[in-house]
Amino acid sequence: MPARQVFSHVTAALLWGMPLPHHLERDQRIHVGVPSGSTRSLAAGVVGHVIQPERLGVTSLAGVRVSSPADTWCQLGSLLGEDDLVAVADFLITGGEPSGRHPALCSRTELEAALKRHKGCRGATRLRGALELVRYGSLSRRETLMRLDLGRAGLPEPSPNHSVADALGAFVAMIDLAFPEYRVGIEYQSDLHRGPERFKADVRRLERLLDEGWLIVQATSEDVSADGRLRDSAAFAARVARRLESRGWHPIALP
Repeated sequence: MPARQVFSHVTAALLWGMPLPHHLERDQRIHVGVPSGSTRSLAAGVVGHVIQPERLGVTSLAGVRVSSPADTWCQLGSLLGEDDLVAVADFLITGGEPSGRHPALCSRTELEAALKRHKGCRGATRLRGALELVRYGSLSRRETLMRLDLGRAGLPEPSPNHSVADALGAFVAMIDLAFPEYRVGIEYQSDLHRGPERFKADVRRLERLLDEGWLIVQATSEDVSADGRLRDSAAFAARVARRLESRGWHPIALP
């Protein structure tokens, strides 16, 4: 790979661990960027892109040249819809920090600066719209999609991965999505929770949250599927709304 080339777009996103729609995660083509004036690679299995080096931050990741996280996000503006761009950006500014794992890959400020550098790029309007919806705290693409779905349904915005403590300040649990004002939370139950030990731990956790006065809505793939194809479940939003209303929330009446 010549020094002028860099892994970009989907390939860079996957190398950084960004959560993408399943069809892109399964795409085995390699995305390579070359400076304007250079010939794009025509090798089989390679997607060539012309890049402007003055706009692009390049870093070394595991010994290979990769576009920076923030610049990669801007490159994805031509390939992803707004919600998927939000999910990627949530991941970038959060990393695994709420659960004590790896730090965030970049900040919101870095995303804003990258978007200015890539002004006029394909998908710029989607990128600007997505940036308005980005929030710190999400630990999965599905959590981001659920948050966006509930907002479109007219519900208040939940806080991602909210930590709950007891009266003595001891940690009780971290809730996937929470409405702290009403003590209503949402927990996603995937097939990973089916094992006997995980199941028992989940029951203990939910019981402790109940003791602390929390109402928990349990979500499954029938509410938001792993591939993102099942979205905007009216039944799911209605379940959450009923729990919120039982705690004093009232929908805002439209004029």
